[in-house]
Amino acid sequence: MKKKIKVFYDGNCNVCDQEISYYKKNDINKKFEWVNIHKSKFKIKRLNLQKKELMNILHIQTENGKILKGVDAFLEIWVNFKYFKSLAFFIKISPIKKLTEIIYKIWAKKRKKKY
Repeated sequence: MKKKIKVFYDGNCNVCDQEISYYKKNDINKKFEWVNIHKSKFKIKRLNLQKKELMNILHIQTENGKILKGVDAFLEIWVNFKYFKSLAFFIKISPIKKLTEIIYKIWAKKRKKKY
């Protein structure tokens, strides 16, 4: 069986949960394993990740075991979805990616305070 990309998300965050639900519904090739960090302590421990760290920003583990965080994690997700591939390509352009990373960090801090 082929390894899947593991997406570690905050299932207690309404915005995060809605976005992940959209991805789940559209993951027709079943390329991802969706890991709610509040329900999967064993999987988190095996990766040597801290729940607190996972709460701050989105993390994924690629098929080859590499951990990607934040915008890089989203880009890896998006290149696997038909309608997001163009967005991923656009955001990978250096100045746009830097700006996206800044915006994501600001949003993540605000989200953390709210949830």
